[in-house]
Amino acid sequence: MQRLQTAIDRYNEIRTRFWDDDYNTLLPVGPAASDEIARLQALEPRPLPQDLEAFYRQFGGLQNWHNTESHCVQLPGPAQLADGLEHADAWQRIRSLGLADMIVYSWANDRPEFEPGRTFEQAELDALNARYRCFGWYRTDTVAESAWYLYADEDGRFGALYYDQDDFGGVRRELRAMLAANPARQTLEEALCEGVERARRAMVEWNGDGDEDENDSAA
Repeated sequence: MQRLQTAIDRYNEIRTRFWDDDYNTLLPVGPAASDEIARLQALEPRPLPQDLEAFYRQFGGLQNWHNTESHCVQLPGPAQLADGLEHADAWQRIRSLGLADMIVYSWANDRPEFEPGRTFEQAELDALNARYRCFGWYRTDTVAESAWYLYADEDGRFGALYYDQDDFGGVRRELRAMLAANPARQTLEEALCEGVERARRAMVEWNGDGDEDENDSAA
């Protein structure tokens, strides 16, 4: 996953334009041990995508130092996901790695739009959770009001679904479309590189350095 490492390095290089300390550094969690991956797999009824296992063994997970609100990545390691699946507190528990369940989990399990019968019937939510699994998310520039949810389909292809809390109609249309046709086309590395690039561009725009970044991109 050299392309991903290059994208991370570029993100961190540009990060130093805006902060002198380590704030917002994008860091791998560290290689996951085999028993951590096995524990997550034991809690997940379907095999983990091979790309994801390879990512866990090399990077473990991916997150920003002291930043979970904007232009950041939150891709938990397998141990953290397993802890969430086994959490005793219903408000902090990951119900499943299904896409709908993970979206709700990322909002402290409080997303009324996803209550069965409100927007989607239970059978539709079950179908979304069965066909698409989510393993984390990344944010651009809305200060924790939106996220791109990284998902895998049943064949191990990846994509990202954008959800803004002020535009539920948009995600409703996207999810209904996903019930009809599978849009996943990327490898995990392609999806992650796209996410890191989007977060990097949001970081630059957020800090008013757009012109310099355009020159950097053209170099």
